Amino acid sequence: MDFTIRKQAWDTLFADPELGAGNFLFKALHAYGAIEEDFLFLEQPYIGPSGRAYQAFSLASLHRQVMSLAGWYRRQGIERGRHVCLYLGDGIPSFLHFLALGSLGCIPVLINGHLRADIAALYAQRNRFDVFVFDQQTDARWDLAGALKGLTALNAGFIEGAPAEVSALPASDWPVARHDDDIIMVCHSSGTTGIPKAVLFGHAQFFNGKRERLRSFVEQDGDTLATAMPPTHAAGISYLMTATMLQLPTLALTTQTGPVAANLIASFRPSIVTAFSQSYASFAGQNLPDGYFASVRRFYNTGDTAHEAHIRQLLRLAPQARFTDMFGASELGMSQFLKVSSRGDVASKRTVGHAASYAVCDILSPQGDLMPDGQPGYFGVRSPTVTPGYFGQPHLTALTTLNGYWLTGDVGLRLENGEFVHLDRIVDTVQSNLGVQAYTLLLEEHLLTLPGVFDVTVVGVPRGPTREEAVLILAQPQAGASLDAKTVLQHALQCYPFRGRDALPDYTVCVALLSPNGELPAGSTGKVLKRLIRDQFWTWQRDYDEGDREMLAGLVWNQQLPTPPQAAAVSQGLLDYLHG
Repeated sequence: MDFTIRKQAWDTLFADPELGAGNFLFKALHAYGAIEEDFLFLEQPYIGPSGRAYQAFSLASLHRQVMSLAGWYRRQGIERGRHVCLYLGDGIPSFLHFLALGSLGCIPVLINGHLRADIAALYAQRNRFDVFVFDQQTDARWDLAGALKGLTALNAGFIEGAPAEVSALPASDWPVARHDDDIIMVCHSSGTTGIPKAVLFGHAQFFNGKRERLRSFVEQDGDTLATAMPPTHAAGISYLMTATMLQLPTLALTTQTGPVAANLIASFRPSIVTAFSQSYASFAGQNLPDGYFASVRRFYNTGDTAHEAHIRQLLRLAPQARFTDMFGASELGMSQFLKVSSRGDVASKRTVGHAASYAVCDILSPQGDLMPDGQPGYFGVRSPTVTPGYFGQPHLTALTTLNGYWLTGDVGLRLENGEFVHLDRIVDTVQSNLGVQAYTLLLEEHLLTLPGVFDVTVVGVPRGPTREEAVLILAQPQAGASLDAKTVLQHALQCYPFRGRDALPDYTVCVALLSPNGELPAGSTGKVLKRLIRDQFWTWQRDYDEGDREMLAGLVWNQQLPTPPQAAAVSQGLLDYLHG
């Protein structure tokens, strides 16, 4: 599409005060007209209830498919106001069903199709979401016949005898009008600490902050996007929303990690890539040649911050790119912190940058007081983008606010220059036997600077009947690398809180090297489940002691080092380490 025509449409679209997350497709159709030029390209074809396959969508064909799905839902008896769980296959289906249900005034409840079926069903039942939509992919993955008892289950896959297309829905009641306070979507948290929480998203709330970013997202005529963010996540919906409103040529990936995803991106030659940190870690570990992503000028990461070592590798693969790390969470609606790295200037040591223009961010004490710069505390956010709360859980919503701030669940500090440092998730900090907390993310960042380490996970594990925990480091060597546990341990001892201590008590820190077949437990989003590691570690230790190397190839505790590392005169404080 001609760039001038697109810019004229943007002026019309972004000036519309009613534009929001619940009606952007129809507002875009009004601004651009029913254009047939494809903009949304799919890694895998979409086949809906009619059996028709789509490899790409234009704005007009996207509108027609949404209308077709909306008609299908009406034939199933789904009416306005109904919460409908979407437990669909990878890729574009969740986005299409989100649009269709929203057009009817229903509330789509997006569930990651890799979340175990029994947990997905329990999540639906606990929240009294009684309609559960699945397709062939999730049915084949989980064999859903026995998992959905008590739920109204609808198969959204190809149905024999279904009409090829649905006639136009009456304009008098479709699509429904949307208002600022309407809840337009429910997404779940990652579930790394148990049954996921149901996070609410509003028509205006989920769009706050986006209008300003949209105006500057396209930097040059010819920009194209490849997104590996799953549309079962709010960020995945957000970037597909961006692509639709900007009519930005976009490759929607089904595969998020591994050589297939890397090759698809390189072949599409996008100027912009959006993904979660797991995708970037995967690309960084594939030993791809310099300039493999030569077309890329911008990487965007959101959710968990990416590791410095992985960012450096990405910028080697795309030397003219900048990497924008946007720290956030589902509950925050939009990322609240921004930092930008380029090949010659990579942000380091867990820095997440400054607060976004629409947000007020501070570090709080447990009582809600503002912590002075340099002192660790809880991240608190005041922002128009923050979720209205958790569905059906007003007490949990209230407990997640403190002195008018929304608590993100993270520990960090602010530096004197106004930059924020993310140290850890609150639930993952380690109550060490050194009298101070150990921060697992800070240690992971440090350990990834050691040559031969591909990935690392740090967890606090019980060390006896007391409340103190030992620091467990689980390192995955790079393919073909020669790495031993003692070398990793020596490197770890140069990081806070160990650095500068003459000696450590026995069972303070342990390093274990994963075997080639050793896999850590992970959730539906690919995040490592640290709570399960805590429960399983001492079984792995016993297996290792008995000669079993299926899980762990090497293991050493700090007391097993032949000589203590050379120490400074005094232990090094946290700020000293961060500034070092």
